[in-house]
Amino acid sequence: MVQLDDPKLREALDEPEQLPRMSFGDHLDELRKRVIYSLLALLLATGAVMPFKGAVQEIILGPYRIQWRIGFEKWVDQLKAENAEGVLNAEGQEFLAYCLEHHDAIIEGTKKYTYVLKERSGYPIPYSLYATGGLEDILNYMWATLLFGFVIASPIIVWQIWAFIGAGLYKHERSVFYRYFPFMLFLAVCGVWFGYQVALPYSLGFLVSLMDPNQVGAIFSVGQYWSLLFMTTAAMGLVFQVPIVMLALQKVGLVRHQAFKKHWRMTIVVIAVLSAVFTPPEPVSMVLMMLPMVLLFVIGLVLTGIAERNRVAKYGPDVGAPA
Repeated sequence: MVQLDDPKLREALDEPEQLPRMSFGDHLDELRKRVIYSLLALLLATGAVMPFKGAVQEIILGPYRIQWRIGFEKWVDQLKAENAEGVLNAEGQEFLAYCLEHHDAIIEGTKKYTYVLKERSGYPIPYSLYATGGLEDILNYMWATLLFGFVIASPIIVWQIWAFIGAGLYKHERSVFYRYFPFMLFLAVCGVWFGYQVALPYSLGFLVSLMDPNQVGAIFSVGQYWSLLFMTTAAMGLVFQVPIVMLALQKVGLVRHQAFKKHWRMTIVVIAVLSAVFTPPEPVSMVLMMLPMVLLFVIGLVLTGIAERNRVAKYGPDVGAPA
């Protein structure tokens, strides 16, 4: 039973919070003001990023560079093994000598004239991306600056959104936002980081490993790579919200902790299907997305279990239980 003699609950029932009343026109004026502030912040942030084309593109190329360095190390090990076996020809020995001489600079990214690495080292994967059209590089850079500008301006944009929505919420509803939003933001950042540092590099590495350089040359265009990067990081940012979604479903009474436990097998199947749909068509990306989703589902089970025990302890087993 709900304890109606709880002072806090009685205060909430006896003295309901009065929200400000606004006409439809007032809502439109407020919305227009918030949108203008957000667009100005986005415009200024994007303009501040645009002069730094080299730095922005190096950040974007991070996952590609990770998979390239891993592949390059394997290539050097292969040359060493063939040389030790005495089957490396003169050309291969030239490749090996060049790789060993410049190994540290290549791995650290300080080697000059990296566009000759493919010919001098013999490693068949280009160090850089390729533009298949004259405008492909600049158009994708414009999209990248817009994304970077949005990230930089996101505190202002989020505040403007919250200022518009929060004015129409009760105090206890705002407290829910304050409680869960930092956790949501943390999970989103973790998801983007995982997609950037792990999922995309190893997915690219797997795709490259399937190609025989004597038959198919691995060349990634700027637009192709940008699409993979955005799709992977955005998908991982959303995937990492699984615990919050589970808690929200339990809070509103749609799904209880017992239901999550009962249907865990079906949940794993759904996770596998979603991983196949929202990743490039190859198994490594699917597995790299599926594993964290399963782990996050387990974390969600723990959190919903804690919330369920707290609810039962506070209100009893019948209050809030599904009909």
